[in-house]
Amino acid sequence: MNADVTPPLFDDLDQLRTFKNAAVALRIPYFKIQRAARVGIIPTYSLLNKRRYVKLRDILNLMSAA
Repeated sequence: MNADVTPPLFDDLDQLRTFKNAAVALRIPYFKIQRAARVGIIPTYSLLNKRRYVKLRDILNLMSAA
């Protein structure tokens, strides 16, 4: 048995996700993520294009602070 015990490079909560993917994962309406990102409440990330991404950890931190 050769079990891989190395920790993952990124936690699942730190992976970049599209707004729709994050909404499905957290079971919250898509427009709420979109609105929070537009207003600047949650940080967004962009990689060489115009598509914006979010991290689940950022959204969960915002929800727990409220």
